Amino acid sequence: MIFAVALSVAYSKKDIDAQKAIQDKTGAMFFMAVNQAFGMIGPVLGSFPIERGIVLRERMARSYRLSAYYLAKVWSEMPVVCGLPVVFGCITYPALRLRRDIKHFGIFLLIMVLNSICATSLGILVSAATSSFREANSIAPVIMVISLLFGGFYVNSQNMHPFLVGLSQLSFIRHTFAALSINEFKGLHIPCEKGAADCVSGGDQVLSRLSLDTLTLGRAILGQVALIGMFNICALAALRRNMPSFEPLKSGQVPGPPSEPEGKKQGT
Repeated sequence: MIFAVALSVAYSKKDIDAQKAIQDKTGAMFFMAVNQAFGMIGPVLGSFPIERGIVLRERMARSYRLSAYYLAKVWSEMPVVCGLPVVFGCITYPALRLRRDIKHFGIFLLIMVLNSICATSLGILVSAATSSFREANSIAPVIMVISLLFGGFYVNSQNMHPFLVGLSQLSFIRHTFAALSINEFKGLHIPCEKGAADCVSGGDQVLSRLSLDTLTLGRAILGQVALIGMFNICALAALRRNMPSFEPLKSGQVPGPPSEPEGKKQGT
């Protein structure tokens, strides 16, 4: 909430130039995507390493399936994961003077919630694939920085090598920024001052400069949903791989006593 208030104060000036506000809006939307991502990915990094011992003991007792534990873990995070972006958006949306109608506002909140779920799913994946919080905390920032680099704000996709364009599709920040930009600028009329040499009269020109003119809002949101599914499937697979498996005992079979070390046997 501190960042929501800070962002609102930064854009609270009433008399602003409509042309210069383009930069303000694009920068603010990218900042919101990044801020929500870092805020959501951090708290879940230590989830599985900390709970691994408890889950292992209960799995040995066959209390529940691993998939049931994973789903319960994910769903337990949803109230916070979905609630915080809504509160954040309700504070920042009017302060940024984004399109003031209920349709675009609702889509904005949906995009922010999906971005939050993407970040949480990625954090769960990193947590499930590592054996300790220190390891997860070292890997996650690297993934996030790469995701920011290919987020569509720092590097235009038309200036990337073809193989990097495909790699950038794995950046959920890119899909969030694209969806927010299309929701805001598609079909938007931007007033120009008389005699202005370089004037952007419509939001479609802004999208063209961002190389988002060929992308639809539906495809951008679908990209978020696809990454959520991919992150969770990979996380469950990683969790299964890192959890040791146990063969069930046969009826009437009793585990034998542990064997003595070789050195102790030779000493006797």
